[in-house]
Amino acid sequence: MAPTYKSQSGDGVTQATLSTAQLLQYNSSIRRRVDSTTVRQNKDKRNPLPIYVGLTVHARTRKRDLIEMLFDLGLSISYDRVMAISTSMGNRVCEQYHRDEVVCPPNLREGLFTTAVVDNIDHNPSSTTSTDSFHGTGISLFQHPSLQNNGTDRREHSVLEQPSTTTTLSELPESYTCVRPLVLPRKDPPYCDV
Repeated sequence: MAPTYKSQSGDGVTQATLSTAQLLQYNSSIRRRVDSTTVRQNKDKRNPLPIYVGLTVHARTRKRDLIEMLFDLGLSISYDRVMAISTSMGNRVCEQYHRDEVVCPPNLREGLFTTAVVDNIDHNPSSTTSTDSFHGTGISLFQHPSLQNNGTDRREHSVLEQPSTTTTLSELPESYTCVRPLVLPRKDPPYCDV
């Protein structure tokens, strides 16, 4: 539904109003010097909109210049801050893998019955040059919540509290990144009663 004067003139607060208020607060400065040419946003003013814009634009485009342009316009956090938050998020997920001693998506809920499907992916395996072929593994996990058990949230929500001071991601041990093939021994050939 397109916003109209009547729909926006009521007592309700619209998303556009909230976004404008967040940008005003983010771009406000206290006692800025007259001769200063740089604008510095305060990290303590953690408004969701500039953070969301910076992370979303980076995730979709990976363009530093675009993020810096949006930062100069006061619509986004800086590229360096985007990278610090992104690195912090990645390191937190790696820490969770170490704690759980398993690599699984952080949005999986604890205490739920979970089923998995694993299959190989072979794209164009008959290619003689193998320059455009791809081989990989697809893993799908399905959780089954019920009315009695909705599971427990495993995600950490404090990513922005302590932004990363490093620009490199933590490495995972080889046992997490390299899956060794496993085959069950068969004594008898498969039985089919059809």
